[in-house]
Amino acid sequence: MSQFGMNMPGGAMQRRASMNVYTALLFVAMVALGAACVYVWMQAGRVGKGEGFGRPFGLQTPNQIELPVAAAAK
Repeated sequence: MSQFGMNMPGGAMQRRASMNVYTALLFVAMVALGAACVYVWMQAGRVGKGEGFGRPFGLQTPNQIELPVAAAAK
């Protein structure tokens, strides 16, 4: 019942993934997002309430905002 010259599926040459401009743009976007996250974390740590690693997650009470005194103003 087999036919002469019949090819099996998946027997063809497979194409491998390659780098292109979209891969490079994705990499640049991921680096930019990572840098933005670090920047926002640092800025939130300056105005957040609390101590240590959780300081950026500390919430201020409305109408009672407390900011740290800058080193130059001391």
